[in-house]
Amino acid sequence: MTRRPKPAVPAAGRPDPGVAGPARRPLVTRIRRAIAHGVWRVFNPIALRFGAGVAPWWVILETTGRRTGRLIHTPLARGPMTVTTLWLVSVHGRQANFVKNLVKQPEVRVRHRRRWLKGRASVEPMDAARLAQFNFYARTGPRTLGIEPVLVKIDLG
Repeated sequence: MTRRPKPAVPAAGRPDPGVAGPARRPLVTRIRRAIAHGVWRVFNPIALRFGAGVAPWWVILETTGRRTGRLIHTPLARGPMTVTTLWLVSVHGRQANFVKNLVKQPEVRVRHRRRWLKGRASVEPMDAARLAQFNFYARTGPRTLGIEPVLVKIDLG
């Protein structure tokens, strides 16, 4: 049996395993991300059912799937909120699926205290002064699991 030759070009969107440097994420980053994904796979369905959108420190962000077009609900810790603006933090930055979805389709809905609010989302760079306005629960994510975190600004209305 003969072996197929290794392709000269890696599959689209995947870094070449033989390349060192910025093309591959450090092992620690990959491990932290894998642990966070495992925890969130268990925790998010529970939060969606029993507290997010009702408790004042949580919201449910509804985005449209970039590939499927389905509505996707993501529980998130709420940041500072005014009548016209809501701030959220993405612990995994632009790599988070909800951020990829809202970049492609910025019209979103947010459930806060049992009410759905429509808005338009945008991704902003991390700002320490803005992050200081978040509650303790929301601030701990970027510190403990943060991998290139960014802020998400939602203009309500």
